[in-house]
Amino acid sequence: MNNEDVKKIIEKRLTSKAKKMLRAKSHNITPVVWVGKEGTDKVILEVKRQIKDRGLIKIKIRQGALDGEDKTDIAEKIANETNSEIVSLVGNVITLFKPREGWTRYNTAKPKKEYIEQFEKFRKDRLFKGRR
Repeated sequence: MNNEDVKKIIEKRLTSKAKKMLRAKSHNITPVVWVGKEGTDKVILEVKRQIKDRGLIKIKIRQGALDGEDKTDIAEKIANETNSEIVSLVGNVITLFKPREGWTRYNTAKPKKEYIEQFEKFRKDRLFKGRR
């Protein structure tokens, strides 16, 4: 998976199911980057580094940063600059996600019909074996 593939995933936007899983996973994560009165320009490189290492990060917005901009504007600016997706914005904490290389577990595409049919056949065979 190269940068173009990651960009395609981000352009598709995360589904609500994937966001739900990511929000649940992010509960025990502490913020790793703080946006202060100097604004978002100073922290973009650090956010890029952290999101490359971790994939799922939290960013805390300090009160000084809110004097000039709205928190949603700050979140969107950081997400656009880092090619990441906003998972949640609760209070002054932004949760961002960018899939790392090899991450396929947040793919919530529907399974193919053939896989469903195989699973149903396997399940029925297993149920009938238990009754014999």
